Amino acid sequence: MRFFPPGVDVAKAFPALARKFNPDQPRVPAGSPDGGQWTDDGAGGGSLGLFQITPRDNTIDGVQLAGDLPPGMSHNQGPPLDEPPEIPKQRPTTSVERTKYLRAAAGWLARNSGPVSVAYVGMMNNVEWLKDYHALIQAARDEPKTLEELQQGVGQSRPGYDDHHIVEQTWAERFGFVRSEIDDPSNIVSIPRLTHYRITGWYGTPNVGFNGLSPREYLRDKSWEDRRRVGLDALVMFEVLKP
Repeated sequence: MRFFPPGVDVAKAFPALARKFNPDQPRVPAGSPDGGQWTDDGAGGGSLGLFQITPRDNTIDGVQLAGDLPPGMSHNQGPPLDEPPEIPKQRPTTSVERTKYLRAAAGWLARNSGPVSVAYVGMMNNVEWLKDYHALIQAARDEPKTLEELQQGVGQSRPGYDDHHIVEQTWAERFGFVRSEIDDPSNIVSIPRLTHYRITGWYGTPNVGFNGLSPREYLRDKSWEDRRRVGLDALVMFEVLKP
């Protein structure tokens, strides 16, 4: 309770806590991959999670996205849309492991707000090693902004944020574009550092939208305008730029 604002009714925040065990609840038939697990009443034919969220194969960069919301429910009300990532009590030994957790936590917080996110952030704040990363998590929860708003933060060295080139700087220079064009203020925005990491990883990952090539490979022989279009699309897709 100490992680919730005063006056919050936990039963309303987590209505599934009030449910009782039902021995007559149907199970998946034996012999199937999920044999013996609890299922629903058979209407949908598939098993459901604790909060009645139909599982979906929605992932971006290793972070699961939210499933369909029940009618009338938004990201700002009701129970969690999915289970939060487990908080490591000890500091992960490698940068890759730390970044993986921080990205997962930021993604979950972006999908879930209200009392459940307050509770999760409260638990994070009680873990000693995470206190150094508080700014990263808070920045990653930003709402999408306009291009002008993202450009206003450039060069301010804000904790949790990086200056990001809309057109990738290293690869643009490698293929003949000049630094004056690459470093022009119109090509730089300030975005959350964890999102910066995700976009950089996305550029190097094969993508069916680019004929199986990574965006970086696809752009090898493309114009500045094509590169900028892809860069802006990435900012929208990773929810830092308003559509």
